[in-house]
Amino acid sequence: MGDERPPQDFGCERCWPTAADAAWEARGALTHVADLIDESHFHVMILTCPHCAQRFVSVFTETIDWVNGDDPQESTLLPVTEAEETDLGGRRASLTESDLNWVGSGRRSLRRDCPSGAAQRIFWAKGISVGRHD
Repeated sequence: MGDERPPQDFGCERCWPTAADAAWEARGALTHVADLIDESHFHVMILTCPHCAQRFVSVFTETIDWVNGDDPQESTLLPVTEAEETDLGGRRASLTESDLNWVGSGRRSLRRDCPSGAAQRIFWAKGISVGRHD
């Protein structure tokens, strides 16, 4: 699955604005479509924009900080093509972290990193990199 479209062809200004902080805020308005993996520290789902119908894969990971109780968390949001969404949904039961890391590997994605003991960072990256999780 290659990235057939340039970044500006994904989403609209409401769901995929230019600034990373604005894009993270816009994520809150996305609508849940389906859970692909739903574990307490590893959650993968498909979200959609209610305005332009762009689909996104959302990946959340968390590890337990047994010492300080400040659990590090990582989130990635990646716009997906219709073919990618169909493929991911079809492999729901057998979906692996490697499968996710492969989707949209060169495409712009939004990351939110909340390390233990440090301030969160919201930034643009490429593809999905499934973080550590329990």
